[in-house]
Amino acid sequence: MKLEKIGINLHRGADDRGAEDLKMGRFCACALILLRCTLLAAQSVQNLGVSCIASSQECGPRGGIGDGAHPVLSPQSFITDALISIVANTTRQLSSGPAPVRLSASPSSSSSCRPRRNIIIDSANGAQQEMVGFGHAWTDSAISVFNTLDNATLSRVLEDLFGQSGNNMGFMRHTIGSSDLSGEQYTYDDNGPSFNEGEPDLDLSNFSLGPHGTGQAKMIAQMGTVKGDVFLFGSPWSYPGWTKYNDLFIAPNLNVDGGGSYNILNNSFNPAYIPQMVGYFSKYVDAFHDMGVQVNGITPMNEPLNYQGGYPCMLLDPVDAASLIAQGLGQAMHDRGVIIMAYDHNTDQPVYPARVIQGTGGEGSLTDAAAWHCYAGPVANYSVMSDFHYAFPNTLQFMTECSNYLPQSGSWNFEVAANFIPPVTHGASAAAMWVMATDQDYGPHSPYGGCAGCQGSVIVNSSTQYTLTNDYYMVGQFSRFVRRGSVNYRILGDGNEGDARQDNQFYTMAVRNPDSSWAVVMMNNIGSDQDVVLGFNNGETDVWQGTVPNATVVTWLLPAQDVGAEPPAPDVPAAPLTNVSVSISVSATATGGEPGGVCPTTSTSSSSSSSSSSTSTLELVPNTTHTIESPAPTGSNGTGTA
Repeated sequence: MKLEKIGINLHRGADDRGAEDLKMGRFCACALILLRCTLLAAQSVQNLGVSCIASSQECGPRGGIGDGAHPVLSPQSFITDALISIVANTTRQLSSGPAPVRLSASPSSSSSCRPRRNIIIDSANGAQQEMVGFGHAWTDSAISVFNTLDNATLSRVLEDLFGQSGNNMGFMRHTIGSSDLSGEQYTYDDNGPSFNEGEPDLDLSNFSLGPHGTGQAKMIAQMGTVKGDVFLFGSPWSYPGWTKYNDLFIAPNLNVDGGGSYNILNNSFNPAYIPQMVGYFSKYVDAFHDMGVQVNGITPMNEPLNYQGGYPCMLLDPVDAASLIAQGLGQAMHDRGVIIMAYDHNTDQPVYPARVIQGTGGEGSLTDAAAWHCYAGPVANYSVMSDFHYAFPNTLQFMTECSNYLPQSGSWNFEVAANFIPPVTHGASAAAMWVMATDQDYGPHSPYGGCAGCQGSVIVNSSTQYTLTNDYYMVGQFSRFVRRGSVNYRILGDGNEGDARQDNQFYTMAVRNPDSSWAVVMMNNIGSDQDVVLGFNNGETDVWQGTVPNATVVTWLLPAQDVGAEPPAPDVPAAPLTNVSVSISVSATATGGEPGGVCPTTSTSSSSSSSSSSTSTLELVPNTTHTIESPAPTGSNGTGTA
């Protein structure tokens, strides 16, 4: 059963949309209840592309630990503390911990001082989606600060982020044009003296990546020389101002008391310009390809239901998004090997991607995936992804943005794990945090609004020095150990307790890597160390036992059942797992061991250093009175309606 059979008419008048949405929500709820009983096979990612073009440059290695070339031959454990430390070098960061112990049977009792947590991997019937990887976003801030590094330091930071000796990130986003993490604002076709003074460019004769877009393409091409199997997707924050009803790339600041800005109704896409936007996306993909970068996916709009003033954003109604895809964008992207990822916004409006899929020929036609963000209030409800999967079982899902905002030294921070594990549990094939790199003041960023306190994995301090934040190590707990093509499995027993609405949680995800080993990631915010006993339900005799300390994220690597516990053979080199940078201001520390027979005392902290956010007053958006005198184009969509 597919929701498209309900018969919703997506091409309707604007005055019908509220009532139609209500009907859609009721019908979706009924359909999803009926579909919950269906067992679904794992979704495949085998047809997804990679960003590096081998004919243009020498691509970096693919894969990493857990694949056939780097098999897991013995149990291992890696741990990162959640507490952001005040004193450097006092915490565990991707540190090697006591390996879990293989038992012949489940132990009869727990340690006298640690609660027992019995976790079962549903290896019999629990195979779910295939995985792509984990990562961040390329923003202009990252390009700007990386361009200040000398060549040797730049090589080291790229290895730290993408190399097999580093975080080996394989799922990366980039901004199409500027975002709020850009010091200067632009699109690839402003067609005017500034971003808010453009005139219609109907034949796109003034399209150009410009210095900033070219800079992004060059840096992303360098990424490909370090890692050859990155999935790259692009997202615009707004279309050129001349394609919008208000004629502005950035609408005026209309600030709300306490922060933020009002949504502005005419800060929205004029569908009369659908042919131009099909051409715009096509030219962008072609231009990146000419510079050695294959774009593998796009979202038609970042946060399409965010249309406030003060930074680049735009309302893209799902009807208009579907019309854009159906009237040329979908086919143009598929012809170029690019998938379409619908929505790219919060979990509180799951009807949006459903309507886009229905309006573009149904599942398996022009819309390939749904993308979700973590910012729904009061907390993201990732369970809607499971509902969505039941309705659209062949549509991939991704968690494409979440950010750590002004993380404070001396506090626990689980932002990465709390927004990686639940989406994967509910069907995400990949997850990405927001900004990857900034300067010491969370920038460069827009002076008009947006995020002035978003922290990523790297803070560049000088031409020879950078800091790897706690986010870097938290992302690494996933990206280093989960291989592309691995399969996520359902967790049973005590593997998941609590959710984001509560003070305490214990989360678990488990993937089976291509070498048949297991990568099990556990987040312990439950309040005490946990004695974990992990087993399987498909006849495997292996049972694993180990401690997951409180306020940590721990990754276990478990060899396949028929693999012994001996060290790696000399002719099969294990992937290096430690950060080897020497020019960073904070480095990883060795883990503390557990004294024999003594209950451990929890020690939690991390090495993330946070600088204060900019306190300067926001600048007013310039040229907001600009209007376009010429009428909208006519033609296949010249009426301005979808």
